[in-house]
Amino acid sequence: MTDSTDPWFKRYRWLQMLGTGGMGVIYLAEDSAAGNSSCVVKQLNSKYADPDERSEAVRLFKREASLLKSLNHPGVVRFFDSYSTEDGKHYLVMDYVRGSSLESVINDFGAFNDDDTVKVGIQICEVLEYLHDQEPPIIYRDLKPSNLMLTPEGQIVFIDFGIARTFMPKESATRVVTAGYSPPEQYFGKPETRSDLYALGATIGHLLTGVRPKPLTASQPSQHRADVHPNLDMLVKQLTSHSPEDRPATARHVRHTLYRIYQEMHAEFEIPDEVFLQRSNSTKEEQFISQKIMKSGMAAAASALRQEQDNERKRQSASVNSGRASFDRLRAFGNRDPNPSSTRNPKISQSQKNSALKAKTGSQRSSSQSNQRISASDNQQVSRPQMKSVRDLKPERKGFLAKILSWFKR
Repeated sequence: MTDSTDPWFKRYRWLQMLGTGGMGVIYLAEDSAAGNSSCVVKQLNSKYADPDERSEAVRLFKREASLLKSLNHPGVVRFFDSYSTEDGKHYLVMDYVRGSSLESVINDFGAFNDDDTVKVGIQICEVLEYLHDQEPPIIYRDLKPSNLMLTPEGQIVFIDFGIARTFMPKESATRVVTAGYSPPEQYFGKPETRSDLYALGATIGHLLTGVRPKPLTASQPSQHRADVHPNLDMLVKQLTSHSPEDRPATARHVRHTLYRIYQEMHAEFEIPDEVFLQRSNSTKEEQFISQKIMKSGMAAAASALRQEQDNERKRQSASVNSGRASFDRLRAFGNRDPNPSSTRNPKISQSQKNSALKAKTGSQRSSSQSNQRISASDNQQVSRPQMKSVRDLKPERKGFLAKILSWFKR
């Protein structure tokens, strides 16, 4: 996993594996150059039978690093570092985003109500506006609940830019799709900014119903939930239109539609008509409106999520400490004197090796059982058992479930 003689690897201490996927492995690590702060190290999968596939994977991996370097938005995971070894290993270091993916929230607690879906949708639109306003525009191409994190502070964060690309109108893109969330044009290698809006519609539909969207099927949420707000239902239908021309023109148009829907659900909430006439994106007045909407209901979820995060850190503490011990022992073993004629005995005893192996195995077992906090790959996620009843939970988790359900389903 690491080369102890390389200065770059001495900077990071690998603690535990968070997940694996088609494009790589995700590790939780500590950065010694930043006060041992937590970070995530993404290692590109080196096991590709086809040289062309590996070449394409390396290209996408390097492009992800290049894109993240240029981005600065609270809704985009922060880039820290990247590194490539002489023997062809590639690493990407990013911020460790605490929280849960929207897919995990759906799996654990069920579908979102209309009010909370609108709040999440507004935040997603703001990030898409930022990406699409870059020069040239950046198409995310993989918008789905598993790639969106909800932090304890109530912030939505995009965490995986593995297949994002800059938009060149006459250039064909690599055909990378996620069934259910990718629009028809993406299957033909012709994504554009409105392709992300299709995925936004599929994501909103998934949040509202808890039902994963079917490939290339523009089903409306009302087919699964009769009480969904009619205008929210219509918005999903428009967003998932097969033709890009039939979708809203921009993410800003979608955000304004969500503003109006929120206003319809909350008659006391006033939005000046001038806001909808502004031509420039993200005016201060619009930012204030978005923040006011978020504060009206995200606090309860954020508080519950913070409590869950505290419990999670306690559950993982033993695993992380074990991971540190295993890492240090294995590094010491890797630094042993290779000269057998040395007067000193550099070898680690068999009991020490067994102890390191036991610690490593325990760390991996604990890691696989813990609640994953980072998307493991572009299209493959760690599955979660679905809770069917409060009775299924241990007593100490019932309080958290009651709090978060009161927010998601009030």
